[in-house]
Amino acid sequence: MYHYIRNKSKLFPYSNILKKKDFERQLKFFNNSGLISDAKQLILESNKYILTFDDGLKDHIYAAESLKKYNAIGLFAIPTLPFKNKDILDVHKIHLITGKIKGLEIMNELKKYITRNKIENFINENEKEKYKIAYKAHKDDSYKKEFKKIMNYYSDIKLKRKILNYLLKKFDINIKSKDFYLNKKEIKYLSSLGMVIGSHTESHTLLSRLNYKKQFLEIKNSKVFLEKVIKKEVDTFVHPYGTKVSYNKNTINILKKLKFKLAYSVENRDIKFYDIKNNPFELPRYDCNQFIWTIKLYWFIRIFR
Repeated sequence: MYHYIRNKSKLFPYSNILKKKDFERQLKFFNNSGLISDAKQLILESNKYILTFDDGLKDHIYAAESLKKYNAIGLFAIPTLPFKNKDILDVHKIHLITGKIKGLEIMNELKKYITRNKIENFINENEKEKYKIAYKAHKDDSYKKEFKKIMNYYSDIKLKRKILNYLLKKFDINIKSKDFYLNKKEIKYLSSLGMVIGSHTESHTLLSRLNYKKQFLEIKNSKVFLEKVIKKEVDTFVHPYGTKVSYNKNTINILKKLKFKLAYSVENRDIKFYDIKNNPFELPRYDCNQFIWTIKLYWFIRIFR
């Protein structure tokens, strides 16, 4: 599972970035082990790798072209709301804020905003308990983890965007949607390279917080939009956030109803034949950042063998 593949900069200093040189190392490693070269192999091949790329970022043009050099394909999961509202998704606003500002400063500013505007019950205590393990494995400091949990998992959904927009302005962060996400022409280009285009909902929201109707619209609208863009069926889905608590039975039933064939979650283990046969809507994936030092060691051993 990949997101940002770029070198850090003052404009985008977010910590959870995979450098291009590390991506190239990983790509060579996986190619030596076997990369999927055809979409049909998603179901038929159990001994090859499929690299997946979430969120429809500009970075993924580079990733797709790199895969093409190895005659390999990847899965690119794209949220579609930015095409409608021309705005950065809430999840990425959070990345931009936590990338530039220290965690304690962010939390202090959030608390001041809530107090100043006399906002009550901004945090849902029941959901706070439900999602308490979120970001447990992340390397961010405790303040940044708490901010991300609040904004992504258990804050007032209706107020969240307004507060994030305030924080972006407060911290002088201004990145345009058109410079951040793939556009329609670029999505068509990825599809023409043989890449698999998958749905990632409209707004990359936490599906388990939505009722059946809202989940259905999030998934269906994304699928329909992408199919109009690439003129192909979109039958692969990637759960936003991806952990077991981020979706529910309604999500799985909707995927079946809309005739999706596969859906990927985030569970750090290999896909087994059993998964594809009996549970194709919760296929596990590894986070690319878990492989950085493993693959560096692999190349070190090869060089000095």
